[in-house]
Amino acid sequence: LQVMDQILSLVTQYTDKRHEDDFIDRLNFQYTSYVFALSALIIGYNTYFGTAISCWTPAEFKKGWVEYTRDYCLIENTYYVPIEDPNMPPERYREERELTYYQWVQFILVFLAFLFYLPYLYWSTVNWWSGLQVKAVVDEACKLDKTDVQSREKQIERIANHLKKYIDRQGRKSPIPFIPNAIGRNWVSFNYVLTKALFVVNLMAQMILIHFFLGFDIDDFLSLRVGFGSNWIANGIFPRQTMCDFEVRKKGSIQKYSVQCVLSMNMLNEKIFLALFYWLLALLLLTIWNLVSSFEHFFRESSRKAFVSRMLSAGGHGSTDDDAGSQSDEKVPLVERPTNYSNDYNRALSINRDVVVVLHLIAKNAGDNVCQNVVSVLFKKLSEKSQ
Repeated sequence: LQVMDQILSLVTQYTDKRHEDDFIDRLNFQYTSYVFALSALIIGYNTYFGTAISCWTPAEFKKGWVEYTRDYCLIENTYYVPIEDPNMPPERYREERELTYYQWVQFILVFLAFLFYLPYLYWSTVNWWSGLQVKAVVDEACKLDKTDVQSREKQIERIANHLKKYIDRQGRKSPIPFIPNAIGRNWVSFNYVLTKALFVVNLMAQMILIHFFLGFDIDDFLSLRVGFGSNWIANGIFPRQTMCDFEVRKKGSIQKYSVQCVLSMNMLNEKIFLALFYWLLALLLLTIWNLVSSFEHFFRESSRKAFVSRMLSAGGHGSTDDDAGSQSDEKVPLVERPTNYSNDYNRALSINRDVVVVLHLIAKNAGDNVCQNVVSVLFKKLSEKSQ
């Protein structure tokens, strides 16, 4: 029972939302892992409980011999000979043509599914080292009380207090020992973007692996030699028809047999790998777009200020320019502004990259309304300190 509880605890920990990511991140480390794991389960079930291979045996074989032939050829490796080639290759070349991969397909898929989780495992491990508790803050924002106004305000107050303390602690030196200042002072934003870059690297590496597996064409990376309507007889990538050699001991002598087998499992393998390849291709394009946009949001000053300004404006805190044109377009504030409002507003716009990352995660997971409330309270706290 304790072992089962531990397994369920691990599964629950993996499937529960941690609110440290956006939808594209979850597509990578969670949903794609599910797709690969489900594919492995389907292939594994077909291999061990279905009819993965059938062999054409001599008429003298009885039922037990037929089962032995099928099991042996599935466990050991069959080899591919083109159907149009009437000659059997010499025995010393048959081993070179053996298909050694199809018994391991499901295990390969499970391993690839685990690789998708590694970048997120890195991110969830290191994002709090600077003292900014990303998971706790965003998780608190996602669990705000929607019925009790006072409880909701207290929760937002706690979030704003934590962000303000982090802002106050920020200095010129890295808060993490042995980490360069340029990285340590932007630890959360640097690692969040790095995680997205690792997702891109992982996707490209897996596409190359699958492409080699299916048939690599150096001239056109996207042209596969297999397809949903491919001629499986002509290519030897996932052949349906193979040969198998085995020996049987009979009354002190050894009888060698070569039988022709049908690997029905390869039809399933081919279609699954082809679908996974194009899934990865679409996900790669989405992840690259997500990486570029995230880099712009967090490392481009104008984008950061535009985001914070939008959240402040939604809370009734607009900019105050002396210019008459700007004054005419400005929203009427909810409360009377102090004389140093402009300085406080500019200070709020200049909050560092790490806090902007957390605010973005709050907006993506809890909604813009919650993020606006947090920014509004944070702005008031920054204003109080300057007075």
